[in-house]
Amino acid sequence: MSESADLKRNMDSFRLSAKKIGEKINNVGDIWSDSSYVALQKSMGELAKSSKLVIENGDRACTSIDKFFTIASEKI
Repeated sequence: MSESADLKRNMDSFRLSAKKIGEKINNVGDIWSDSSYVALQKSMGELAKSSKLVIENGDRACTSIDKFFTIASEKI
């Protein structure tokens, strides 16, 4: 089992939650199309960009953790 398994599970949960929020906001657009919805969509766009950064950094962290423990486990 990889050392980063817990972080990967948390990242997958975060990824799924961010996706669900975006889908629900988009679905509401079919019935709600006023200035408040436009502001909500803009905020969701900003949240999506931030979420993408969190996911990318989390994925890099998982890779780094696994590489660290691989190197640490090597016998000298």
